[in-house]
Amino acid sequence: MWNPRGLRFGVSALIGALALTLSPTADARSTSTAAAGPEPVASVVRIASFNTAATSSTRRAFQDVKSLLGQGPDIVALQEMSSWERRERVRKRLLDCDTCLWDGWLPVPAVPGGTPILWRSDKFTFLGRDWLEVAPETYVGDRGAGPSTMHAKYVVRVRLLDNVTGRTIWILNNHFPPTVQGSDGGRNDLRRRTRLYARQMAGLQAIIDRIKTEEGGGQVFVTGDFNVNYRNDKVAQDPIFPYVAMGTRGYRASYYALGEPATGTHKLANGFDKRLIDYVHFRPTRKVIAQGQRIVTGMNSDHRPVIVDFKITTRGCWVRGELIC
Repeated sequence: MWNPRGLRFGVSALIGALALTLSPTADARSTSTAAAGPEPVASVVRIASFNTAATSSTRRAFQDVKSLLGQGPDIVALQEMSSWERRERVRKRLLDCDTCLWDGWLPVPAVPGGTPILWRSDKFTFLGRDWLEVAPETYVGDRGAGPSTMHAKYVVRVRLLDNVTGRTIWILNNHFPPTVQGSDGGRNDLRRRTRLYARQMAGLQAIIDRIKTEEGGGQVFVTGDFNVNYRNDKVAQDPIFPYVAMGTRGYRASYYALGEPATGTHKLANGFDKRLIDYVHFRPTRKVIAQGQRIVTGMNSDHRPVIVDFKITTRGCWVRGELIC
């Protein structure tokens, strides 16, 4: 005999049993939360590039490097540091002391090691380093700055782990040949120099490509003295110079993202100081956001450091197109 009351009781009991079965326990909720992954975080990484000037004395060059570290960068890429005395003073007084906050790589021999890289040991874990030759020793002639025969050209690299975000960070430090740019912003008629420049740039591009395809990727920053004025390069857009050549890989100078500062990074003997020839390049994505830059004056070098702040984000820092980290 059909019993509506009994059916209602039976259905209620079944629903209750299902509810007990389907309701997550505390352990299940914890497991679900853990499976969702870590909380999104972001860090600010401050990167500086500085040519210390080979003509500066050891004392003055060291004073400049020490002053730059006092500006609060996290990573410092240096050029024209081939002097053994200069490098040893940096190592002993800034890297190897018991109270030192810095670590670094000052490779030997000094010619490829003329572009050391320093980093805050409390902010990064060292993962690896090397230097890669991208152009052999080359005769360029007496016209122009620097020696008539340029030493072999290298890209000096370090690979770091950002301790806050867990992101891998690459620094690729460079020093390109001088006296290659004409007044219109394109290459000049010193063809030995411009051919060497083109060869070095092609080597740098190949290294960037290799990091992406063969070396695990990561956030790549390209620093150095590129000896090409950004203000004119962006107008002429010569394919061997940074604006176009780095742009083909999706990389931009901080000046592109943050604007051109009123002062430059290089002061000529005649007092003109508007040239922007020292760079920090990056690939703008949601993982790497340029936030600010400044040029540091008052150095003994004819160059001025450029310091750029980047926000490094992790998964989950963007919600519906808005940055929440």
